[in-house]
Amino acid sequence: MTSDHIDEKKLERAIRKIKHCLALSQSANENEAATALRQAQALMREYRLTETDVKLSDVGEVESQFSRNERRPAWDQQLSASVAAAFNCSSLRVRDWCKTKHRVVERASFIGVTPSQHIALYAYEALLTKLKLARKQYAAGVRSGKYRSSYSAETAGDHFALAWVAQVYGKLLALVPQGDDDAYATTDGHELVTVQCQDKALIAEYLSNITIGKSRKSPDIELDLDAQSAGMLAGSEVDLHAGIAPAGGELLSLPATEKTYAAEAR
Repeated sequence: MTSDHIDEKKLERAIRKIKHCLALSQSANENEAATALRQAQALMREYRLTETDVKLSDVGEVESQFSRNERRPAWDQQLSASVAAAFNCSSLRVRDWCKTKHRVVERASFIGVTPSQHIALYAYEALLTKLKLARKQYAAGVRSGKYRSSYSAETAGDHFALAWVAQVYGKLLALVPQGDDDAYATTDGHELVTVQCQDKALIAEYLSNITIGKSRKSPDIELDLDAQSAGMLAGSEVDLHAGIAPAGGELLSLPATEKTYAAEAR
């Protein structure tokens, strides 16, 4: 391997192995699941530590297959931002023309040093599928009177989803190897911190070449405490050890079309 560019074959093998470790939906054994997650952590760590001489050309962007005809809701944006932060990436809102829908749509985009952006996309789509189902069920419970709320079912569902994301974010941080995590590490952690700082600098340079619109600040609202409590409880019960396997499973690439970028809501 030369230091000019990442070896594509090695990259494909690394991503395939990491995704295989993450996709544990067939394993009911918690010990086996936890072991596979540790293997995924070790693979991510090993790959980045042996590919420290990366260039700006190694920074890549991938888009989600999930899109909205309108602006993505705050809880969706919070999820993509949380996943991006956990996997040392940046996330943006991308608006472009959808040929199948014949209209402009918005979707999440992840920018990172390969293979981080692919893993972030993989985790985001899997968690978004879980979140949309959980939110739908809670909103249905509000409509039926199963859950009490002074807000509409849709609004209560939004508040539920925001709390769900906050809880799952902590689980994501535990999933991804951090600089101070010495378990299963091949170094004392300082090398990983150096790599993470290098990645952030490269991502910032990549983003400097993109025109990014400012995100509209979300208005301050009084959240439904019951919905928040339910969302926190549901989020705390999300078992990442059971696997995060989105439908499809193929890596997605950017279509060559005109796009508009915007920052995620905070």
